[in-house]
Amino acid sequence: MIKQIPAQIYKSETRGVFKSEKYNCFATFNFDQYQDLSRTPFGSLQILNEEILAPQHCISRVIKANTNVIILPLFGGIECKDNLGNTEFLRVEEVKIIAAVDKMTLEIFNPYESENVSFLTIHFQRELQCFKNYFQKSEIDFTIRNKLIRLIEIEQVVGFIGVYDGRKEGFYTLKNPNNGVFVFIVNGAFEVEDRLLEARDGLSMKKTEVMQWEALSENAVLLVFEVALK
Repeated sequence: MIKQIPAQIYKSETRGVFKSEKYNCFATFNFDQYQDLSRTPFGSLQILNEEILAPQHCISRVIKANTNVIILPLFGGIECKDNLGNTEFLRVEEVKIIAAVDKMTLEIFNPYESENVSFLTIHFQRELQCFKNYFQKSEIDFTIRNKLIRLIEIEQVVGFIGVYDGRKEGFYTLKNPNNGVFVFIVNGAFEVEDRLLEARDGLSMKKTEVMQWEALSENAVLLVFEVALK
């Protein structure tokens, strides 16, 4: 019998939910008023939120000092403006990376007149102090299929996105076996280490060197993050 490596599954329907007329937020980990002993951060991965903004609506977020942030649009496009004077429009197939030295304020605005937009915000706590703020916007080439595309590599955080055809397999080998690995399903369904994961589900694993998966649907999309454990 093959021994399964211990893992924790974060089902989409058990996420913390914040809903209003103009804004919805679904939190994989503890966030704001959502606090659950089973939803504590996974190592340096502190926040993983799916957020939905109504047309012409704006939200403000605080980024803690010494934090790496990924902003990834899922539908539509968003305008990002920080308190340092940087303003940028971010559309689907683009990703924004921020490494904050000091506490920052970030405003995210839906510029559309009649469309909701949705996006992921993902925060990683840095172990070492940043020396300068870092901002990067880059495009994701979604014509690349059935392999991982690098999103971020900043101080013990390595992140990838992958688009897979049905029944295609993939794997990730950790750079440091003392780290942990976290998978988040953006679209479709996967079997990850013999566990079924569907859209917006997550899975964390420790004490492993390789994580393997198989796509169970067409155009299935996942995120993979290797993070330092506390």
